[in-house]
Amino acid sequence: MREKITVDDLRQNNLAGYTELILKRFPRRTGASKSYTVGAAKVSPAIYLDSDEIPCYYLIQLGGGYIEGEYYENQIKLLKDSHTILTTQAPNKVYKSENDIPSKQYTKIELEENSNLEFINDSVILYKDAIYEQKTEIFLEENSTLIYSDGITAGWSPDGKLFQYTSAKMKTDIYLQGEPIYLDNLKIVPQNYDVQSFGVLEGYKNFGTMLVISSKVDKELVKKIKELTKNLNLDVKFGISLLEKNGFVVRILGNLTQDIQKVIGTIHNFIRDEFFQLESLDLRKY
Repeated sequence: MREKITVDDLRQNNLAGYTELILKRFPRRTGASKSYTVGAAKVSPAIYLDSDEIPCYYLIQLGGGYIEGEYYENQIKLLKDSHTILTTQAPNKVYKSENDIPSKQYTKIELEENSNLEFINDSVILYKDAIYEQKTEIFLEENSTLIYSDGITAGWSPDGKLFQYTSAKMKTDIYLQGEPIYLDNLKIVPQNYDVQSFGVLEGYKNFGTMLVISSKVDKELVKKIKELTKNLNLDVKFGISLLEKNGFVVRILGNLTQDIQKVIGTIHNFIRDEFFQLESLDLRKY
């Protein structure tokens, strides 16, 4: 966590928005022991959806999108035995970079022992000539559980053509008790190759990733998920792979964000029931 940040710090470091959220288990429920934002970043009040013990917080970006050179930072920590749901309020829009300076987002997440985090990110939408870099670092302790998803779309341009952004880089590193268990580095540079070609997006427009990290993950669980999802009847292509330790990753290709979210939501709700005996989660976004 950073020391207290002032508006002057934002200007000096080109930090457009900073969020710090610490969740703690109180006697009756999980709540925020610290919620601190500066600049164009806000956190909603706690919303209790399917359980009066588990809060949901919306991470809100007030500026309407990321402009060239802007940097956003999120610092999130779950203390022992806490459980929370985090989600973005809307897709992150990244606007053009006329001087080849990237827009950046850094997120650090720490999960202490027996804590549970469900983090649903909306997809990133990159406008024509945008340059975007995203880095996410997640640190888990013993018996903690992570359900995490994010994605990227074909972008937006005035003429309606796809993949007109300059580049996108999304790096995700996950550590379990200090040991790296997932290191992923996705870089898309549309001008260098056909993004929709075989071996890349294979004719699809959008891409999503879901990660589940827990000591409860095993081959039998993944087998159940494959059986659950094989008849979804959606225009998507996806695969599920076990990590070497305590987790699995799902990669989804699709033309509609709603279809990708349907796959993620189906798996997410199955995990909620299997791990926590909780009802299906409905964020009413799509």
